[in-house]
Amino acid sequence: MNNRECTTLSRRGVRGFTLIQMLIALAILGTLVGLLIVAMTQARKSATAVADGQTLASLTTGIEAFSSACDFAPPLVRDKAKSDAKTIDTVNVGGSNVSVISVYTPAADGPFLRGENFSINQANPLAAEDRRYSTCSLGFYIAGVLTHPARSSTPDTPIDLVAGPGIGRPNLSGGFEKGKLGPFVDASTRTLNIVRNEDATFPTAEISDRNQVPIRYYRWLKDRNAVKWEDLNIPPMVVGPEYAKYMSTTPAEQRGQPDAQVNAANWAVVMAGANKVFGDEDVTTIVNALRAVGESVDNSTPEATLRARAWADNITRVGNAPN
Repeated sequence: MNNRECTTLSRRGVRGFTLIQMLIALAILGTLVGLLIVAMTQARKSATAVADGQTLASLTTGIEAFSSACDFAPPLVRDKAKSDAKTIDTVNVGGSNVSVISVYTPAADGPFLRGENFSINQANPLAAEDRRYSTCSLGFYIAGVLTHPARSSTPDTPIDLVAGPGIGRPNLSGGFEKGKLGPFVDASTRTLNIVRNEDATFPTAEISDRNQVPIRYYRWLKDRNAVKWEDLNIPPMVVGPEYAKYMSTTPAEQRGQPDAQVNAANWAVVMAGANKVFGDEDVTTIVNALRAVGESVDNSTPEATLRARAWADNITRVGNAPN
């Protein structure tokens, strides 16, 4: 073998070795990039979870401050009523018509607030059409941004008697008295996104999350003489897909231990997670939402499973106030 042949073989060996090194380096780089993407995704999720938690914490603090000042939790506006949904009522005061917020009252709407007419399928509780929630209560009462006039003759005086953020002293029937309370949250921050509609007959003020999904405020009444878990009348959306585990009709050996904080509550704030659905929407909406965030869904997936998956990333905070 002459020197020229040796040199050629040597060069080939160097080339082959260099190619292997390059492939190994690319493989290592690809692995590192993959790990970095996973880390960034997790960090983004953690940051989002922290931001969502702060949003709910501020709303929860606002509700507690309202309840402390008024001795009752914010009333439940009728904006999500199954029939005759509305945000404004008209009452006659001293011979003149006065606009008030349309709310459910414990005295007149006790059976509704106790869920006495709901039919809850224990195998699929999130399918229950439980409308004991509002997307306007927090905007009206906690942020105090309702500008609808109390009287047509005095358009500069809003229903809540306070121009701008804040409210007069509210009563349980949707009216207000002189004085100023709140606002109980700062509506000017980036974490609170208030979307308002100044419709003449159906004004709204919804506090939305980062995905522009309105945050729900739930309100319910407990049976004062409750002897069974179901007497607490907690909305299935607040409890979750395992609602049936706590029912007295469930065999004792299969019964779960309910959350004590939820059991003591009579109001809740619920935020939809990344999938933008709560779990009680129609099935088509849930399927489309799950697919939009990359979840595998096919026609064989049971409805109860779909609803449970939609509910899984909800964020809920509960509290208790005088009924």
